Amino acid sequence: MSVHRSTPPSASDASRRRRRGSRARRRRGRPSLLWAGLTAGVVLLLAGGLVVKERSAPSGGPADAAAPAAPPSGRPSAPEDDTGAGTRDATTRETAKAEETGPAGKEGGGGTADRPDAGSIPSSGPGTFATASGGGARVGPSGRTLTYVVQVEDGIGIAAADVAAEVEQILADERGWTADGETGFRRVSGGTADFRVRLATAGTVDDICGRYGLDTGGEVNCNVGQDVMVNLKRWLLATQYYADDVTSYRALIINHEVGHFLGHGHVGCPGAGRPAPVMMQQIKGLHGCRTNVWPYDGEGRQITGPAVG
Repeated sequence: MSVHRSTPPSASDASRRRRRGSRARRRRGRPSLLWAGLTAGVVLLLAGGLVVKERSAPSGGPADAAAPAAPPSGRPSAPEDDTGAGTRDATTRETAKAEETGPAGKEGGGGTADRPDAGSIPSSGPGTFATASGGGARVGPSGRTLTYVVQVEDGIGIAAADVAAEVEQILADERGWTADGETGFRRVSGGTADFRVRLATAGTVDDICGRYGLDTGGEVNCNVGQDVMVNLKRWLLATQYYADDVTSYRALIINHEVGHFLGHGHVGCPGAGRPAPVMMQQIKGLHGCRTNVWPYDGEGRQITGPAVG
């Protein structure tokens, strides 16, 4: 029996086989490397996305809070407050205009003055007064002219010039006492005046009115001698019937007390639904009448009622 023995491989054959094995191993390893590379790329992309999203979130808010939309045409967006500023400014101007108009509005109409807290209004003062400087033009028909000064008690925080301006406007109104065809007024600041309009604390009003035997009780106004005494509380707070129209109530105060100085007495309500006369004590109730602060209507007719004893 013959035995077959293989011929030992030559050096060149062995070298070729090693090269083929190495190439085969490299080919088998390429898919693994490619997959690893792709996987790493995906991980990096995901991580990058998270970083971008995290950076885009508004500071102090959640990451998914919506960012403000960019304004059109590349213009910077205006603050939200600007969108209503024009309306608010217009409203403020209209309110200021209404307050300047004051009692010159329709029957009983006019602006609403600021109403302070009742507890903040001083109840007494020194009893000394500051007189508004300057003077005003004569108002009313040709005939007798009554001169007056406007004075404000010291220490109450109200300028005499401001009160003088309101009083002048009231006495110049065509529905005021000048509508009687006989009476004119002119404000002065010195010399001899026919009467004085004096704004004072309740205590001072009580003191001056009390000298003539009148009890104002810390609440109401009066006319005594040449003094038209105006209670600071009523000037600032009005009454329940004029709570929303303090400015007009000031016209009622002046017209009522100047009316007394002119010789007019108290009257009652002329009938339900009719305007209350200024010489009616409206602070005690309207008795079916409606509010009114002028002695005459727009047609020059006097608004009055039955005499009250």
